[in-house]
Amino acid sequence: MSSFNQDNRKWIRQWVGAFAGGAIGWAITYIFPGILQHYSFTTIILICAALGAALVSLDGFIRAGAALTRRDNRLLNLLVGMGIPLLLLGLLLWLSRLF
Repeated sequence: MSSFNQDNRKWIRQWVGAFAGGAIGWAITYIFPGILQHYSFTTIILICAALGAALVSLDGFIRAGAALTRRDNRLLNLLVGMGIPLLLLGLLLWLSRLF
């Protein structure tokens, strides 16, 4: 039962990070109104929310990288762990351009 509570806290932290990132994105659009000429309001808020959620869950990226590298180097594990979703997104982008 304790592992469920730990996962619950992680989800709460991710949601708080996402909402905080969205609020920062909203503030960015008011501070720099020229950015809305290049990107939509929704895009800015979603990107900032995703970055906020990712920043509060860096331990999960470290654990994912450690599962692949099997090393104790936290920086290497973080880079590998964050590279996994980036590679998957790149692969999806490449496949979407093929079809």
